[in-house]
Amino acid sequence: MDRSLVLLGGALCVAALTASCGDENESNGATSASATSTGAGGATSSTASSGGSGGQGGSGGEAPTPCLPAAAFEAYFALADDALCAVAIHDAAVTLGYDANANYYLRVPTWGGHGGPLTLDPGTGGAVDVVRWAAPSGPSGALTASSATIAAGLADGVYLGAQALELPFFGWTAISWTGAFPDTLGEVVTLTSSAKAAAFAVHGFYSGATLSAAGGQGRLVYTGLSPLGDTALGANGLYAADSCGDAANGSLLPDGSGSCGAPALVAAWGDASGPVAADGAGNVFAVLTSFDGTQEARGFASSTIARGAGPTEGVPVFTLPGFGSSLAALAPTPDEPGLLFFQPNDAAEPYAALDVLATRFTSDGTTLTADGEPTPALTLATPNTALAMFTDPSGRLWVGVPNGADQTVFVVLARAPGGG
Repeated sequence: MDRSLVLLGGALCVAALTASCGDENESNGATSASATSTGAGGATSSTASSGGSGGQGGSGGEAPTPCLPAAAFEAYFALADDALCAVAIHDAAVTLGYDANANYYLRVPTWGGHGGPLTLDPGTGGAVDVVRWAAPSGPSGALTASSATIAAGLADGVYLGAQALELPFFGWTAISWTGAFPDTLGEVVTLTSSAKAAAFAVHGFYSGATLSAAGGQGRLVYTGLSPLGDTALGANGLYAADSCGDAANGSLLPDGSGSCGAPALVAAWGDASGPVAADGAGNVFAVLTSFDGTQEARGFASSTIARGAGPTEGVPVFTLPGFGSSLAALAPTPDEPGLLFFQPNDAAEPYAALDVLATRFTSDGTTLTADGEPTPALTLATPNTALAMFTDPSGRLWVGVPNGADQTVFVVLARAPGGG
């Protein structure tokens, strides 16, 4: 596959959770809405997401547990940062990243309002399966899946987005779809627990995160190619759409009351979309890729990216060769800096997943500052293992590692006592 195609727009393979974009049947990183999954957590077939928002607790909402010995997870990775320790390990019957059994659907987990991981499966007849995973009460054991089939009204032949995003308003969960390349026009579709709520046109929606606001309101931020509601192809960048109205008459477009603004571009950079993450304090991070073979991460302090905030360029956090995959962020604490985790792909061998890096940062809500260059955080036990990463409201990092056919191990990491 020509790498220029890989880097084009949010609908293509800018490397979320994949070691290989594969052949032309896989090139959109998604699958037809009419495909049927056969192996996702036993179900028929991303919360600040990417990171995670909503819900309670990391591993079952329990109090912090003792650090597990390195031998418990050494088959998957080693901790290269003494700020972290493993506190739980859970198995799940799900394929993350590309799932060949679902016509190479790209599945990226997020955090759900039910208090556990959230995944999305393509269904049949325009429906999707929203799968909620529950952790056992202790630090080990299998996650259990509860799947809801929802009529999303997707047309045959469109490409379903990788994430389900739990919106912190109106009881909605957001999904996305796009047309087959080069048709990047698609929609963000919002769902209730049992039905389609609304749909909003958008070009090339790629990755998103959610932010809470007062009064049961909030904001959706995403990388893509146009503001929500705009059918004209726009700049590659980070966009935002605010909640409007209420649960009875909600929208992501202005409702005429003057209480919410129109969706808009926050900042444009790079040539292709990449992952987005929000930490528990409302700081947002996005990584966008350029055709010159580099990628730039920018950070947006919480007050500058909150609901109602206008465009802002953000601040550079890092620049690395290659393109990106999984991104997650832990908010700063009174005693420790924030941690931005990122798994890059090899620039010389573009589909090879590399070790996870961490960048420390500080933020007072108005100013966000990166503290030095990225440093090693997780060292892969098996090279070229694509990981899934997201955070929960307890300040824990969930790392999904493929573990055989249709199986994933989630290693849950927390700040180590006395860590940096």
